[in-house]
Amino acid sequence: MLRSPSFLLQEAILMHQRGAIGEAAERYAEVLTGDPKNVDALCLLGMALGQQGRFAEAAESLRKAVKLAPKHAAAHNMLGVALREQGKGVEALRSFERALACQPDFREACVNAANLLMTLGRPAEAVKTYDRLLALKPALAELWCDRGVALEASGRTQEALASYDRAIAGKPGLAEAHANRGNVLTKLGRHEDAVADYDRAIAAKGDFVEVHINRGNALRLLGRPAEAAASYERAIALRDDYAEAHFSRGLALEDLCRFEAAIASYDRALALQPAERDQRFAGRVCAHRASALDMLARGEEALADCERSLRLAGDDAGVLYRLSFLELLHGRWREAWPKHERRIELGYGIPAGFTPPASPMWRGEPPDDQPLVLRCEQGAGDRIQLCCYVPHLAERGYRVVLWSERFTELLQTVRGAERVVTRIEDLGTTRLRWLHMMSLPHVLGTTPDTVPQTAPYLAADPARVATWGARIGRHGFKIGIAWQGNRGYRQDKLRSIPLAAFAALAEIPGVRLISLQKGYGSEQVARVPFGDRIEDLGADFDTGPAFLDTAAVMMGLDLVISPNTAITHVAGALGRPLFVALNQVPDWRWLLGREDSPWYPTARLFRQTAAGDWDGVFSRIAPAVRELARHS
Repeated sequence: MLRSPSFLLQEAILMHQRGAIGEAAERYAEVLTGDPKNVDALCLLGMALGQQGRFAEAAESLRKAVKLAPKHAAAHNMLGVALREQGKGVEALRSFERALACQPDFREACVNAANLLMTLGRPAEAVKTYDRLLALKPALAELWCDRGVALEASGRTQEALASYDRAIAGKPGLAEAHANRGNVLTKLGRHEDAVADYDRAIAAKGDFVEVHINRGNALRLLGRPAEAAASYERAIALRDDYAEAHFSRGLALEDLCRFEAAIASYDRALALQPAERDQRFAGRVCAHRASALDMLARGEEALADCERSLRLAGDDAGVLYRLSFLELLHGRWREAWPKHERRIELGYGIPAGFTPPASPMWRGEPPDDQPLVLRCEQGAGDRIQLCCYVPHLAERGYRVVLWSERFTELLQTVRGAERVVTRIEDLGTTRLRWLHMMSLPHVLGTTPDTVPQTAPYLAADPARVATWGARIGRHGFKIGIAWQGNRGYRQDKLRSIPLAAFAALAEIPGVRLISLQKGYGSEQVARVPFGDRIEDLGADFDTGPAFLDTAAVMMGLDLVISPNTAITHVAGALGRPLFVALNQVPDWRWLLGREDSPWYPTARLFRQTAAGDWDGVFSRIAPAVRELARHS
């Protein structure tokens, strides 16, 4: 019995609906044998062939359909999908656009077109595609969310945030909108708000692995590594084979100074995603693994991982910048400084919204009549340390100007500086050369043997020196002590010292301990048995411009003892006698295995021989102090 094409088509559709795609395709082809211009059969055959991955055949069938029915929006859309899957992006985009021309409110075609535009690197056009449909259907919350992604990719972060807000207003439980909003807030530095949005996304969709990772990233940026580690662990519980989650957990464990555990996380990440699968990822992991090994005083292994990282990801700015610190610590400064320059493109130490001057950057050219402007960067200690170059450059005929938004009063005392400005416009000239201050060692090719020996290059205000000298008096062997650094520093728990470790100094006859500590850490004085031996400089100490009183007090002291904090740099730059108490693997500037510093000739370094052993450090500091006090 002969069956009509319409009967065969209905039979094929039922097969298709039951999932018998191959049989349905054969039946569609049978329909077309009897009715080659059946547009529905051509479209459904194209769909079935596409579902089987036979995209070239699917496209052939769908081309016939759109030729017969040029206004058939669904056929154009399906043809676009088949072309896209063959890698024919431009042709696919034309098909999606034709579908939208036939049916402007065709949501699927709009999403397909916009996604393809994003893949083609044309996010601004994707935004316009969403806008056309949203003008017709403004209640589509998911599209407002997708539009936000396109805006974000276009660099229009504030508009992206508004688009996500619109999506959430239409559908408060839309997890993707909260997750994407959190990503934008993280980019804007609003990390607390980002965490709140990530929490809303997780509440709406608990198994959101990527959101747990992004939430952890925001918590790390907030300086809350324990919570970050817990967030990464939740991601791992959901998907143990996710290498990125193990890598991120390792970063948080490093922040917590749990270096052995961090290495185990890095090893797991590498096992899941080895270099053969992703060289760049493996290179990043090896760079961080090298840092963790170095903090465990496993220097040879660290340097081996450093070399491996360079082989795998030698063009990755983040990898190179991180490895520069390891090389600097080990004295390989010639290799390290070019890598350290990558901080600029990463934005580390560069203020938000910083616009480089139009003037040329200084590359070591001889002096002329133009000012050489050094843009200060990083923290107080870095700025003070690098100012050793100012007298060096001034003596060679350069007109050195310091450009710094902070610590300006202290920097105005730097020997050789013509002036200090907070804005480059304050110079009143566009004829200048400039340089990021941390780039000076690179431009000048500094090695540990060629650091400019210019200390003292800071100066204390004579009036303040007189005032504080009168208050402190001249009796006894006066030691200024500091023990606590900025607790926001990632590895502060390693470098800061419990005040109790200073106990042996309080027992030395004739010694006066004078606290240079301000703020956090000062509460320890009340908790140590020798607290009554520590002299407090009063509530008015250093309440004005930063470090001006500190510098003045130091001029009347016989010795300063401190860990690696800004206090240490002020003392070294003033040329004051200085003992620096260092953890086993210190910051790069103190190098390894030496008792002196190339930066501060008056400094003597006392290092831990085992991690956390401050008692051992002070067992060596105490006799050295006793000897100085005896000869004072």
